[in-house]
Amino acid sequence: MDLLTLSFFGVFQATLGSKPLENFRSAKVQGLLIYLSLTPRRIHARDVLATLFWPDEPETAAKLNLRQSLFRLRTVLGDGDSDNDRRLLVTRTTVQFNPASHYSLDVADFSAALAEGALETAVSLYRGELLTGFSCDSLPFDDWLRQTREQYHRQALEALNQLTAGSLSQANFHAARQFAQQQLVLEPWREEAHRQLMQALASLGERTAALAQYETCRATLAEELGVDPS
Repeated sequence: MDLLTLSFFGVFQATLGSKPLENFRSAKVQGLLIYLSLTPRRIHARDVLATLFWPDEPETAAKLNLRQSLFRLRTVLGDGDSDNDRRLLVTRTTVQFNPASHYSLDVADFSAALAEGALETAVSLYRGELLTGFSCDSLPFDDWLRQTREQYHRQALEALNQLTAGSLSQANFHAARQFAQQQLVLEPWREEAHRQLMQALASLGERTAALAQYETCRATLAEELGVDPS
């Protein structure tokens, strides 16, 4: 079985072996792959999936759309007839992404790195917001995606915060500057990151840059939140 490589941080990317996966034909089919692969340990009821992706359709039409989309997705993934050759485990009533299949997913690698305390590895995998700009014209799915995106965003920020604080405590001010700047790319109004960056710059002897960073902080907080720095 060829390696299925999925990258969801930033824009959607998927390859099978060395070939990009294309011809999904609809964002709903892509959405199914996203939802199922991000929840590989869960067995999903087909009724629930049909409602999630086609909430405004009658039940019969939603189930038909799901059946056709699953067929299309299995075709794109090159699923075979045996469970060993399948990325999707499909029954008459359930669907599951096969967690034992030959695949890699940057989001799963990110979560594993966080669990192991490998924070630098985790933040290196976080190359952007989860599935930037993706939508499949379903409010329930988009709500789920927005909540999931925010979850990983918070986790990445917290990891960067810990790396910044740790670098400052170890007097590794160059690393602290880098990690603080990465926080501000994700959230320009994050006052704690501005403060950490100012501390790193001052400790490096870059007093003018530290003062300029304060002015950047002040202007950003005023524009984005209408408040002054604490």
